[in-house]
Amino acid sequence: MRFLKYGFAVAALCAQPAMADDFKSAGFRLEARIGWETPTVSDGDVYKIGQSVSFGGEAGYDVPLSNKVVVGPFVNYEYADSKTCEGGVCLGSDGNLAAGGRIGVNLGARTQLYGKVAYDSFRLKASIGGDSGTKTLTGVQGAIGIDYALSKSTYIGFEADYADLGSYAGVNFQRRHVALTGGVRF
Repeated sequence: MRFLKYGFAVAALCAQPAMADDFKSAGFRLEARIGWETPTVSDGDVYKIGQSVSFGGEAGYDVPLSNKVVVGPFVNYEYADSKTCEGGVCLGSDGNLAAGGRIGVNLGARTQLYGKVAYDSFRLKASIGGDSGTKTLTGVQGAIGIDYALSKSTYIGFEADYADLGSYAGVNFQRRHVALTGGVRF
Protein backbone atom coordinates (compact mmCIF):
# COMPACT_ATOMS: atom_id res chain seq x y z
CA MET A 1 0.00 0.00 0.00
CA ARG A 2 2.83 2.38 0.86
CA PHE A 3 4.36 1.74 -2.59
CA LEU A 4 1.12 2.74 -4.33
CA LYS A 5 0.77 5.90 -2.23
CA TYR A 6 4.31 7.08 -3.04
CA GLY A 7 4.00 5.90 -6.63
CA PHE A 8 0.93 8.08 -7.17
CA ALA A 9 2.66 11.04 -5.52
CA VAL A 10 5.71 10.70 -7.80
CA ALA A 11 3.50 10.27 -10.89
CA ALA A 12 1.53 13.41 -9.98
CA LEU A 13 4.72 15.44 -9.55
CA CYS A 14 6.25 14.19 -12.81
CA ALA A 15 3.14 14.57 -14.96
CA GLN A 16 3.19 17.59 -17.24
CA PRO A 17 -0.17 18.82 -18.47
CA ALA A 18 -0.74 19.52 -22.15
CA MET A 19 -0.73 23.27 -21.50
CA ALA A 20 3.05 23.11 -20.94
CA ASP A 21 3.46 23.06 -24.74
CA ASP A 22 1.57 26.36 -24.89
CA PHE A 23 3.71 28.14 -22.25
CA LYS A 24 4.04 31.81 -23.14
CA SER A 25 7.71 32.74 -23.02
CA ALA A 26 7.20 36.11 -24.69
CA GLY A 27 4.98 39.16 -24.21
CA PHE A 28 4.26 41.59 -21.39
CA ARG A 29 4.96 40.27 -17.89
CA LEU A 30 4.48 41.45 -14.31
CA GLU A 31 6.44 39.90 -11.48
CA ALA A 32 6.42 40.01 -7.67
CA ARG A 33 9.79 39.60 -5.96
CA ILE A 34 10.95 38.72 -2.44
CA GLY A 35 14.64 38.43 -1.76
CA TRP A 36 17.69 38.91 0.42
CA GLU A 37 19.88 42.00 0.00
CA THR A 38 23.47 42.47 1.15
CA PRO A 39 24.92 45.86 0.20
CA THR A 40 28.70 46.06 0.66
CA VAL A 41 31.52 48.59 0.64
CA SER A 42 35.12 47.90 -0.23
CA ASP A 43 38.46 49.63 0.09
CA GLY A 44 40.63 46.58 -0.50
CA ASP A 45 38.58 44.58 2.03
CA VAL A 46 34.82 43.99 1.68
CA TYR A 47 32.44 45.03 4.49
CA LYS A 48 28.69 44.34 4.69
CA ILE A 49 26.26 47.21 5.24
CA GLY A 50 23.92 44.83 7.01
CA GLN A 51 21.50 42.56 5.21
CA SER A 52 17.74 42.26 5.07
CA VAL A 53 14.69 40.95 3.27
CA SER A 54 13.75 42.85 0.11
CA PHE A 55 10.43 43.02 -1.68
CA GLY A 56 9.28 44.61 -4.90
CA GLY A 57 8.17 44.05 -8.46
CA GLU A 58 9.24 43.96 -12.06
CA ALA A 59 7.59 44.73 -15.39
CA GLY A 60 9.00 43.68 -18.75
CA TYR A 61 8.22 42.86 -22.33
CA ASP A 62 9.93 39.90 -24.01
CA VAL A 63 10.06 39.67 -27.83
CA PRO A 64 10.71 36.28 -29.46
CA LEU A 65 13.81 36.08 -31.69
CA SER A 66 13.18 32.38 -32.37
CA ASN A 67 11.27 29.46 -30.82
CA LYS A 68 13.87 29.32 -28.05
CA VAL A 69 15.23 32.87 -27.56
CA VAL A 70 13.52 36.04 -26.29
CA VAL A 71 14.89 39.54 -25.60
CA GLY A 72 13.35 42.64 -24.13
CA PRO A 73 13.43 45.57 -21.73
CA PHE A 74 12.55 45.47 -18.04
CA VAL A 75 12.30 47.75 -15.03
CA ASN A 76 12.19 46.71 -11.38
CA TYR A 77 12.05 48.30 -7.97
CA GLU A 78 12.90 46.61 -4.68
CA TYR A 79 12.90 47.98 -1.17
CA ALA A 80 15.09 46.70 1.65
CA ASP A 81 16.14 48.16 4.98
CA SER A 82 19.69 46.83 5.35
CA LYS A 83 21.80 48.83 7.76
CA THR A 84 24.78 48.79 10.06
CA CYS A 85 25.60 51.17 12.92
CA GLU A 86 28.83 51.88 14.73
CA GLY A 87 29.59 54.66 17.22
CA GLY A 88 26.35 56.54 16.48
CA VAL A 89 26.91 56.46 12.70
CA CYS A 90 24.45 54.35 10.67
CA LEU A 91 24.64 53.44 6.99
CA GLY A 92 21.98 51.50 5.08
CA SER A 93 19.87 50.94 1.99
CA ASP A 94 16.65 52.72 1.08
CA GLY A 95 15.48 51.21 -2.22
CA ASN A 96 16.87 50.03 -5.54
CA LEU A 97 15.66 50.79 -9.07
CA ALA A 98 16.99 48.96 -12.13
CA ALA A 99 16.17 49.29 -15.85
CA GLY A 100 17.77 47.36 -18.67
CA GLY A 101 17.62 44.43 -21.03
CA ARG A 102 17.03 40.72 -20.63
CA ILE A 103 17.77 37.73 -22.89
CA GLY A 104 16.14 34.38 -22.20
CA VAL A 105 16.67 30.89 -23.60
CA ASN A 106 13.96 28.24 -23.32
CA LEU A 107 15.48 25.03 -21.99
CA GLY A 108 12.34 22.97 -22.50
CA ALA A 109 8.58 23.20 -22.42
CA ARG A 110 8.51 24.90 -18.99
CA THR A 111 11.95 26.33 -18.16
CA GLN A 112 13.69 29.53 -19.24
CA LEU A 113 17.25 30.54 -18.30
CA TYR A 114 17.94 34.28 -18.61
CA GLY A 115 20.56 36.94 -18.13
CA LYS A 116 20.13 40.67 -17.54
CA VAL A 117 22.21 43.83 -17.79
CA ALA A 118 20.83 47.05 -16.33
CA TYR A 119 21.43 50.59 -15.15
CA ASP A 120 21.09 50.45 -11.35
CA SER A 121 20.14 53.29 -9.00
CA PHE A 122 20.67 52.47 -5.32
CA ARG A 123 19.57 54.83 -2.56
CA LEU A 124 22.01 54.94 0.37
CA LYS A 125 20.89 56.44 3.67
CA ALA A 126 23.11 57.65 6.48
CA SER A 127 22.52 59.08 9.94
CA ILE A 128 24.85 60.65 12.46
CA GLY A 129 23.26 61.52 15.77
CA GLY A 130 20.04 63.35 14.95
CA ASP A 131 21.01 64.24 11.37
CA SER A 132 20.25 62.00 8.40
CA GLY A 133 20.42 62.10 4.63
CA THR A 134 20.39 60.04 1.46
CA LYS A 135 22.68 59.70 -1.54
CA THR A 136 21.78 57.97 -4.82
CA LEU A 137 24.53 55.74 -6.18
CA THR A 138 24.38 54.51 -9.77
CA GLY A 139 26.13 51.78 -11.68
CA VAL A 140 25.80 48.61 -13.71
CA GLN A 141 23.86 45.53 -12.63
CA GLY A 142 24.18 42.00 -13.98
CA ALA A 143 21.84 39.12 -13.16
CA ILE A 144 21.21 35.49 -14.00
CA GLY A 145 17.99 33.63 -13.28
CA ILE A 146 15.66 30.79 -14.12
CA ASP A 147 11.87 30.72 -14.54
CA TYR A 148 9.64 27.66 -14.33
CA ALA A 149 6.13 27.70 -15.84
CA LEU A 150 3.31 26.67 -13.52
CA SER A 151 0.71 27.14 -16.25
CA LYS A 152 0.38 28.75 -19.67
CA SER A 153 0.81 32.26 -18.26
CA THR A 154 2.15 31.96 -14.67
CA TYR A 155 5.68 31.19 -13.51
CA ILE A 156 7.98 31.10 -10.49
CA GLY A 157 11.71 31.66 -10.51
CA PHE A 158 15.00 32.41 -8.82
CA GLU A 159 17.45 35.23 -9.61
CA ALA A 160 20.89 36.28 -8.39
CA ASP A 161 22.27 39.72 -9.18
CA TYR A 162 25.24 41.95 -8.49
CA ALA A 163 25.54 45.70 -9.00
CA ASP A 164 28.73 47.76 -9.02
CA LEU A 165 27.61 51.18 -7.80
CA GLY A 166 30.85 53.07 -8.25
CA SER A 167 32.79 55.04 -5.68
CA TYR A 168 31.72 57.70 -3.20
CA ALA A 169 34.16 59.49 -0.87
CA GLY A 170 36.90 57.02 -1.89
CA VAL A 171 34.85 53.92 -0.98
CA ASN A 172 33.44 51.47 -3.55
CA PHE A 173 29.80 50.35 -3.17
CA GLN A 174 28.20 47.12 -4.39
CA ARG A 175 24.82 45.38 -4.02
CA ARG A 176 24.51 41.61 -3.81
CA HIS A 177 21.00 40.23 -4.04
CA VAL A 178 19.00 37.02 -4.54
CA ALA A 179 15.24 36.82 -5.13
CA LEU A 180 12.39 34.39 -5.46
CA THR A 181 9.98 35.54 -8.15
CA GLY A 182 6.44 34.85 -9.23
CA GLY A 183 4.89 36.32 -12.32
CA VAL A 184 2.18 36.45 -14.95
CA ARG A 185 2.61 36.80 -18.71
CA PHE A 186 -0.12 38.49 -20.76
